[in-house]
Amino acid sequence: MKKLLMLITVALLFLLIACSNDSKESESEQPLEKREAQSNIDNGNGKEQNTNEHAGGQMNDLKLELQKQDKDAGVTIENNEIYTALDEAIKADTKMGVPSDFSLYPFDITVNPDGSKSILFLAINRLKDPIKNITFDMTFGNKEGEYIYENKKLVLPEDEFGILHPDSAIPFMLDITPEQEQLFNRLTKDNVHLEMANFKMDVEE
Repeated sequence: MKKLLMLITVALLFLLIACSNDSKESESEQPLEKREAQSNIDNGNGKEQNTNEHAGGQMNDLKLELQKQDKDAGVTIENNEIYTALDEAIKADTKMGVPSDFSLYPFDITVNPDGSKSILFLAINRLKDPIKNITFDMTFGNKEGEYIYENKKLVLPEDEFGILHPDSAIPFMLDITPEQEQLFNRLTKDNVHLEMANFKMDVEE
C-alpha cells in the first residue's frame, strides 16, 4: 500500500455510509459526524429519513484486516505506515461502523509513489456473516451536486481483498485528481453527500 499524507481522524469529516443486508442489494446514504450529528438517509425509494444514532451500542470491538494481496506480499500492520495509522484510529474508536450493516468510512488522502494522490476508505462489516466479492456504485461529493465520484462502480474481489469477517474493516483506495482533492478538502459534516447503490456481495458459508 502507499505512503500516508496526513491523518484527519480528529478533523472535520467523520462519515459513514451503510447498506442494509435485508435483500443483499440496497442503496442508502448515512453521513455520520463523530459527535453524533443528525443526518439524512436515502433509502432507495426517493425518500429520506433522519437519524442521529451513534454507531455504538453492544457491538464488538472493530478489528483491522489486511488486504489479501498485501498479506500475501508480506505486509503486516506493524511494518506498514498506513495500516499502523488505521489500526491506531480503530483502536481509538472500536465501535466504529453501523450496527448489523456494511458501511464505508472515508479516512484520509494518501500520496502514491508517483506523486499522485488517492482517497483512503475503510469498508466495515458489522453483519453477522463473513462477506466477499463486494460490489456497489458510489456517489461522493457535496449536496450542491459537485461530486468527487458519481455512480462509480466499485469492486472488492476476493482474490485481491480476501474475506471481510464480521466486526472487521479493510482499506481500499481510489485515485483523485488535484481538482477532486480540492473538493474533498471543502467537505464538511453539513455539506457532504455520500450515496451507495446497487450493493451486492457473496456470503462466505
